[in-house]
Amino acid sequence: MPMQLQMSPGFKPTLKTKVIVLSKPFFLALIMITSSLSAGCIFQDDSFEWPELVEGDCDLNEDYKLKCTKFLDNYADFETPVASFIHPDVDELWILDLSGFIRAWDESSLRIVADLSDMISRCHTEQGLLGFSFTDDFTNTGTVLVSYVEEGPCDGPNESDLVLVSATIDEFGFLDKSSISVLWEIEQPYRNHNGGSLQSIGNNQYLWGIGDGGDANDPHDNGQDNASYLGTMLLFSFDQDTINPVLDDSYVLHYGLRNPWKFDLDAEGRLWIADVGQKCWEEINMVSITQSSNLGWSEREGFYSFDSSGGCHDEANHNDEMVDPIIAYSHENGNCSVTGGFWIDRGPELLRDGYLYGDFCSGSIWLLTSENGFWSEELIGISGSMVVGFGQDLNGDLLIFSWGGKITKISSDSN
Repeated sequence: MPMQLQMSPGFKPTLKTKVIVLSKPFFLALIMITSSLSAGCIFQDDSFEWPELVEGDCDLNEDYKLKCTKFLDNYADFETPVASFIHPDVDELWILDLSGFIRAWDESSLRIVADLSDMISRCHTEQGLLGFSFTDDFTNTGTVLVSYVEEGPCDGPNESDLVLVSATIDEFGFLDKSSISVLWEIEQPYRNHNGGSLQSIGNNQYLWGIGDGGDANDPHDNGQDNASYLGTMLLFSFDQDTINPVLDDSYVLHYGLRNPWKFDLDAEGRLWIADVGQKCWEEINMVSITQSSNLGWSEREGFYSFDSSGGCHDEANHNDEMVDPIIAYSHENGNCSVTGGFWIDRGPELLRDGYLYGDFCSGSIWLLTSENGFWSEELIGISGSMVVGFGQDLNGDLLIFSWGGKITKISSDSN
């Protein structure tokens, strides 16, 4: 059965899409996972328990002439690597792990450059070290920005806020914990839907994705409250250890989001946001960084009205005050939760000039590209793992980060 897609008027399905058959053990395990979720959504309410770890073989579309290899398999025991960042001054790849560690790889050795494990909460699988960015003036100041869920008790209601801090990297290349300065604390009513990713957009300005605060059904209606920081994409400037709003004294750039924990800005200034759905639909949104927009949650999920009773609507709910996603895909064929990637402008040539994204449960990876004003998607392949993030190594090859600690490199196959 093909994946069910809904698309904006500027989207058309590609005729080149291939169906890649999952290995039987991996496919059966995915069925068990998705059938165990009452709504099919991996990021659900605060009592949700993640399924057993599932791994299989990497199986890629042969048209792209790509190969899968293990990355840093013999160097470290990663818990959950979620993102990577290229050091602006030296040839190092910094890898962020939910457990609170940041490791640096220089293609010959791997070292721990930050250990924040005693400062973060891991009471819930969605909590931990979530975001990082070298500042635009890092070469002069050595300053970085870090986002995490702060340490707190695991019993009772959530007491751990989402925190944004600045810190200094010392002369030896390690994060100096004594330099940490708290810039912002956002109260999280529940332990899930934290968002937390950070990205520089230049000119000392940064994006910070914030989830709706958690639980199921957006119980506090944060998504449609543009006065709340929950369920938003925040835009701020950072200079001399101070943050300030960029747009008309407001930090809120976009609202109506559920859990935008992965996003990317392409060379044309388009912001790509993968918003994790709840019961029915996963979204890829493309919006501006100069104009605010409402992306619909929790009045809508995908293109449809959201039904908090558990059903999935099959009629579009168009609202001129809300921005439609570029694409929304359903919880079929083992899919359950979108993992946003990035706009590819280097690395494997056949993947360039497209937006890459995947699904946590199925391990599927897709590429969105544009031709003559129409967007189309193509299945790149099955990663064989439960995808929690994407990155690129020092050579531009694609990295897939997986729940369970595995990192897979996808590169051009010269054979």
